[in-house]
Amino acid sequence: METGDFFILLACFLLLFDFILLLMVKKEQKAKKRYELAFFAAAIACVLIIAAYFRLTMEFVNDNFGLFEVYTYSSSGLDLAYKIGDPWIGSSGSMLFVIFCFAVLYLVYRFTGLGKESDYRTTTYKIVDLLLIFFILVTLLKSPFVVMPGTPPDGAGLNPLLQTFWVLVHPPVVFLGYVFVFFSFALMLAGMITGESENRELRVTLKRSLYAAWLFLALGIALGGWWAYEVLGWGGYWAWDPVETASLLPWLAITAYFHLPAKSKDQAKEFTLMVTFFLIIFATALTRGGLLESVHAFGESNVGPALLLFACCVFLCFIYLAIKAGKPLFAFEIDTSSLRSISIFVAYWSLMLLLLVCFFWLALPIYKGFTSGSAMTLEEIVQTYNYCCYPLTLVFVAALIGCNVTLKLKRYALLLIAVTGIGVVFALLGVPTPSALANFGLPLLFAAGIAIAHAFVRSLQKKQQSSRVLGRTLVHFSIIIILIGVFISSTAELESGNIIAKPNSEISTLGMELKLSDCTVYQGVGSIYPRTGHAFTVPEHSGLELDVAIDDGGKIHEETLEMYYYTNWGVVSEPLIISALAGDIYVFMQHTDSSYNSLRYALMGGEAQPEDFILKVKRVPLIWLVWLGIVLQSIGMTLLLCSDLRRKV
Repeated sequence: METGDFFILLACFLLLFDFILLLMVKKEQKAKKRYELAFFAAAIACVLIIAAYFRLTMEFVNDNFGLFEVYTYSSSGLDLAYKIGDPWIGSSGSMLFVIFCFAVLYLVYRFTGLGKESDYRTTTYKIVDLLLIFFILVTLLKSPFVVMPGTPPDGAGLNPLLQTFWVLVHPPVVFLGYVFVFFSFALMLAGMITGESENRELRVTLKRSLYAAWLFLALGIALGGWWAYEVLGWGGYWAWDPVETASLLPWLAITAYFHLPAKSKDQAKEFTLMVTFFLIIFATALTRGGLLESVHAFGESNVGPALLLFACCVFLCFIYLAIKAGKPLFAFEIDTSSLRSISIFVAYWSLMLLLLVCFFWLALPIYKGFTSGSAMTLEEIVQTYNYCCYPLTLVFVAALIGCNVTLKLKRYALLLIAVTGIGVVFALLGVPTPSALANFGLPLLFAAGIAIAHAFVRSLQKKQQSSRVLGRTLVHFSIIIILIGVFISSTAELESGNIIAKPNSEISTLGMELKLSDCTVYQGVGSIYPRTGHAFTVPEHSGLELDVAIDDGGKIHEETLEMYYYTNWGVVSEPLIISALAGDIYVFMQHTDSSYNSLRYALMGGEAQPEDFILKVKRVPLIWLVWLGIVLQSIGMTLLLCSDLRRKV
């Protein structure tokens, strides 16, 4: 058995030992000694998990290509930063990274709980023990420490689309969001089991953990969108890919959680957090189990079904506890005379229905896969999501207006009718975008933005300014800014289509003049072991650069387009993005037979100028609004988290 596997397997046994000790602690007179022994068992288990993760990292750093994970995702010529990040890039290593983060958080929680033993803390420890044991077993199903029959002279190399700064940031941020949800879920279950849901320490810790999860999940989605826009070359930040859609669902659930009344007699918050937990396990099953085709998936494995079975079992356990508690899931306590009360209710259910719609269209292909039903095309999938999500999004925006204005219900209804009327006029006139749906929704978005800004100014006048008020305002306002950016950038963009271009030529498209120079071809560099199974290493990639001068209404941009051929991955291009206030100019180069052969020839040490290549040019208007909204949202969530951290437990 490899040392790393031994570490996490031993950690699994120690966590089981900790769980048994915590079960017995009430039956023993010397409870204090039992607690101490249990703490040491859990602490050593966490340290072993941390040690296993660092061992895997060192295997990447030291180029141990005898490990299948290292061979698959690394090579001797890979930059050190990517080798350090490799453990969370791969399928098996990323699961180890999740339990590593969970173990660190658990260790901190156990340390802070020394001398503060209570029934709900003990129950939380037991739940976390079980969760960690399960995730360890899932990790061992497809261990990152699997040894290859022989040691290749080099690795297969990291996918060039992953050789970007964002791979060092995006996955860890997403996984941290997942871990904080796991921890919050353990706290919530402990409160349900012990009947101490109203315990102040539990509620404060739970809220802080959920704020952290909310922030990290939002940042993870945003970083993934920017990564797609900057690296993938299709000029978009969202494509309703199954895994990226699945990553949106937990964020929607937590956002809905924070739109529930602070005090209620039902179990709506517990149910919403249960849904969040379930959706994260579901998203993990999609990625790790290959249940659907996705650019994020790692292929089919037995991990997916195991995760889904676990999620279903936990859900049934929650239902049992909810029934035992004797409280309804939803009490529907609405003050029909209060616009704010109605708006909060509508905001919550619009988000939950949005979540349900997205989940349905995610699960449907899995069901069809089992029943041999016909699959939808990518264009049909995108249109379905857009049309289904559009009305619910507008309902949520209308609810945000209601949460931020002090109007009587009749005046609020008149405001919505007026805004809707303006939207109808815009849709009929076909302004300001070519999309009637976007034109109809934009007046409502602007009205919501004005309402939120006005509510914040009103709070300042009443001297109610605080980091909490500012944080909540920024989160609401950022959602409006993002939606305006999405509505405009996705519907008003202009695309040239494929243009066959030659070196030393000029192209006119979308009101721009592109002057192309000669291509510079770079011979093969790096060293990898080819997947074809040759007994020798070969260069990792060759490259081609093209200088281009873009004349956009008299403003000249001198830039460089790049295209590479990777031995194990084929042709990869790096898009050129020129940002301005009006929007982005997006230029992408694709290969023809001539440029493909030129890159292949360069990989073998030759040099030949390509005769032609394909260019695709886009204008993406006001896309910076999306990025601005993301920044504002992150600041707002951070302020909410910091405000809560300053509160005394």
